[in-house]
Amino acid sequence: MLNDYVSYNNDDEFKKILEDIFTDEFMQEYTNLENFEAFKYSSAVMCTWDSPRLVYSKTLLDGFVRESSRFDTWDEMVVAATDLRFGKK
Repeated sequence: MLNDYVSYNNDDEFKKILEDIFTDEFMQEYTNLENFEAFKYSSAVMCTWDSPRLVYSKTLLDGFVRESSRFDTWDEMVVAATDLRFGKK
């Protein structure tokens, strides 16, 4: 499971992108949570949302996404939110 961890630069620009795509409307329609802040709070044990590096176990975060949303994976949730916000390419 060690190779299961993902790490991204979590600078202000990246945080802003996540806030932009995960609107309250998206979260309320596609998840069991009211907003992205609630998602981050609920998944904080699996992900370091406020650190300079976003680090998480893909297996654990995907499991949380499966339990709390209509999606099977975090990647699927990000793509769906991005497509809804900016349109499919």
